[in-house]
Amino acid sequence: MCRITASISPARATSEDLLCGGPKSLLAQAGAVKGRFQDDGWGVGFFAEGGREAVIKSPLPARLNSGPFLRAAAKARSRVTLAHVRYASAPGVPRAKQARLENTQPFSGGGFVFAHNGTLFLRDEIRSLLGKYASRVKGSGDSEVLFWQVMKMLDAYGSPAAALEAALDEIRTVWVSRRDSLPGRKFPYTGLNLFLASEDSLTVLCHAPRSDARTSLMTPGWEYGRIAWRRERDRVVFSSEPADAAPGWKKMNDPEIASASVSAGRLRLSFKRVQL
Repeated sequence: MCRITASISPARATSEDLLCGGPKSLLAQAGAVKGRFQDDGWGVGFFAEGGREAVIKSPLPARLNSGPFLRAAAKARSRVTLAHVRYASAPGVPRAKQARLENTQPFSGGGFVFAHNGTLFLRDEIRSLLGKYASRVKGSGDSEVLFWQVMKMLDAYGSPAAALEAALDEIRTVWVSRRDSLPGRKFPYTGLNLFLASEDSLTVLCHAPRSDARTSLMTPGWEYGRIAWRRERDRVVFSSEPADAAPGWKKMNDPEIASASVSAGRLRLSFKRVQL
């Protein structure tokens, strides 16, 4: 499962401390555990002056090519930053094909930046329901399909939180008719941890049913797939696991949607439990 760290604050700033500044930063997580190296690409998404989304990414391992990652982290001066290091897991796609730039996250478009943590086994079925958005899928992974599914829902419902919830509902509805095609699986995904960012909002779905005893990479006892969050004096942070050793990290519920936004210089945060 990939690693994601995102932050939102009222003022434009970098998140270098979280991305590359310490022993539990996103860059440190990329090479923390042999056999679970996040070696299939990285990306840093942010919003330039005027609100235009920007993504700097590479299909190369961040732990072996840290220079470009460090420069991207320094350049990402924004109210909202979303960064991703990738362990490829797209079903049915050869691993060599997965580690290509077009499959590297985050994805962006329409004023939004998006990243996914987990694997969706219904990639083709969900893509078949994208309508006009299907032509925008350029890669072979399940996460890009999820991005355009969320964008489809965003156009329909207007709210980022409603879009994430509607995407989850559509996947589970499709699963009812496709369950027999995946014998032995209790869910059509290993995880749907979805991060959706705009220039002044960050919306996060935490949903990763745990089917094994694995824990996070660098935080003993922290459940695999449980999103960490912390509210600080001047920002809110969400991460696949605590991104530093400082206190204050809390666990999102599962399933739950967090909505953080900046309005009139103030940071607002709310949570909504999702009924399956």
